[in-house]
Amino acid sequence: MNSGKQPAITLSTVALPVLAVSAAAAFFYFAAPILIPMTIAAATAYTLIPVVEFLKKIKVPHFLAVLIVMMAFLGISVVLAFVLISEIADLVSDFPNYQQAALAFFDEAKIFVGSYLEQIPGLYSQIKDFKLDPSYFSGAGKMFFKSIGSLTSLGFQAFLLFFLTYFILSDYDMFVEKFKTLFGADKKATTSSMLNQIDKQLRGFITVKVGVTIGMSLVFTIGLLIMKVPYAYICGPLAGVLNLFPYVGAIIGAIPPIVIAGITNNSVGAMIPVGLLFLIVQILESNLITPKLTSDSVDLNPLAVLVSSIIWGYLWGAIGVIMAVPITAAVKVVCDNVESLEPIGLLLGGRGNKN
Repeated sequence: MNSGKQPAITLSTVALPVLAVSAAAAFFYFAAPILIPMTIAAATAYTLIPVVEFLKKIKVPHFLAVLIVMMAFLGISVVLAFVLISEIADLVSDFPNYQQAALAFFDEAKIFVGSYLEQIPGLYSQIKDFKLDPSYFSGAGKMFFKSIGSLTSLGFQAFLLFFLTYFILSDYDMFVEKFKTLFGADKKATTSSMLNQIDKQLRGFITVKVGVTIGMSLVFTIGLLIMKVPYAYICGPLAGVLNLFPYVGAIIGAIPPIVIAGITNNSVGAMIPVGLLFLIVQILESNLITPKLTSDSVDLNPLAVLVSSIIWGYLWGAIGVIMAVPITAAVKVVCDNVESLEPIGLLLGGRGNKN
């Protein structure tokens, strides 16, 4: 018998993590209508808790602190919604005019691009012969107005989320204590340590992401206003929020203002400074600001971030993509503290992972 033989990997070692992931995926998928609003409310409350704690430190009673924070949050949300709705109303009224402007801009763009592609006869002939059908705009308009029609449903969901957030903030300490005994009173110390690890990783990450999103929204909006690009109050915040989507969000957020700048000025050249604004800001944010501020935050490798965004996007749609990193970071901490799930934590971990 070979005494140097390595111990075999048992079936249970492989099966348990696979079964756990499969069961969790099925649960999150089918329970999405309930879990998504609860998760958004919990994330909002978690973001607002530092403000509540600050008010409590200056001797404001807990109930009053929560009420002040929620009223301030509601006020800011209403002001932002009013500004966005005003901009959308202007866009709706001007939409028919943009059809002709877009057709003229498209002809200008064909000439501009064609001048650089004349040396490629096959490609140049396809671009030269391509016609932009005006029906594209009517289809886009119908889709846009249909989305506006869902504002009533969106308002009801916002109303529900407001009260969910309020109740979570009101009883936050109670929920934390209940979570500490979730796996039994004898595991309270381990569960408490696990919650502290999750809080340590997520607190900095969420704070940085919220700050960066607000900062980028302001920078984009101010930059577009200086360049006199219409609907800056829509395009700027939209680009800032879309930056929450890993990798593709930055590109998608830059497209509308660049196209609007070209159409309104009927010039391809007008698109260049807008594109440079987004390129410079995105390079600084992705390579300097966010990595520096989140260096001590979540311990996830880039592949785990990308794959988790795809998976959560499939399970929960756009909200899943936005929430993918904090949820996956929390899942990793849980896996690191559950023996049978440690392989998952190891796969998710970054270079700082010690498992």
